[in-house]
Amino acid sequence: MEFDSARLEMVSQRFRREMWTSVVPEAVSESGVEVERFGPVQATAFGDLPEILDLNQIQGAAEPGAIEDGHLAAAIEWMRQREVHFCVPVSEARPGAGAAHAWLGARGYEQATGWLKFIRDLSPPEFEVDHGIAIYQLGGEEIDGEALSAIIAEAMNLPAPAGTLFFSLPQQRDWRCYTAALAAGELVVSTASMMLDGDVVQLGPGNTVERARGHGCHLALLRRRLIDAAANGCRTAVVELLGCDPDNLSSAGRNLCRAGFELAYAGRVWQRPALHPAVY
Repeated sequence: MEFDSARLEMVSQRFRREMWTSVVPEAVSESGVEVERFGPVQATAFGDLPEILDLNQIQGAAEPGAIEDGHLAAAIEWMRQREVHFCVPVSEARPGAGAAHAWLGARGYEQATGWLKFIRDLSPPEFEVDHGIAIYQLGGEEIDGEALSAIIAEAMNLPAPAGTLFFSLPQQRDWRCYTAALAAGELVVSTASMMLDGDVVQLGPGNTVERARGHGCHLALLRRRLIDAAANGCRTAVVELLGCDPDNLSSAGRNLCRAGFELAYAGRVWQRPALHPAVY
């Protein structure tokens, strides 16, 4: 399937930026939730949770000019001032990947995990799901954000403050958020979201509480999002997965392949060594 990696990376940055900028003002000031741009590079920090790499991240290191014009260096300095343990995903599909790897390696950063970008056209889903699973699209009520935040925090084993990133997403214009229960009338146990960007939709990872895993909520939510994205004029669906490689797919990656997604490209994640916190 053909794709424009520059377009997909821009969507990915917007996806993360809107999560960070949608939080209520109190969370920005009290929890240190910040986002800043440096040319093509974007840095997002969560000061109250400095040890969680996924919440403290620099994107765009492989974009043109990121190294040569000092944008990655500026983003790293901004992160260092916030005293968080951050990571730097580098996309192999972008022209500055080699320069980014060399620059980070020369400064003592270590390669951590891999990450993968999956894509799929929005032809009707052919995979089967359990139609007994009840799916609800969330609206703009405050209680909707509370449910979304609680399930994601529990399913991902995140501290409660991390839920502030998801609380207001159901109210954002280009976002669609859903919950699922194993049957109508039962408690919701799973959630998923997506962000529409013209003809591209980026899907957030599905999250199901441990006691309800293995019952098909993830696939049911995936199918519903693909159908709704196509109805909204999208033609391409994108999903990012951290912590896996093409030769060592996670269960989430295998589920995506079974649902018709294919690997677009891979990348590596760099991080500051724990034993050398002052490395620059």
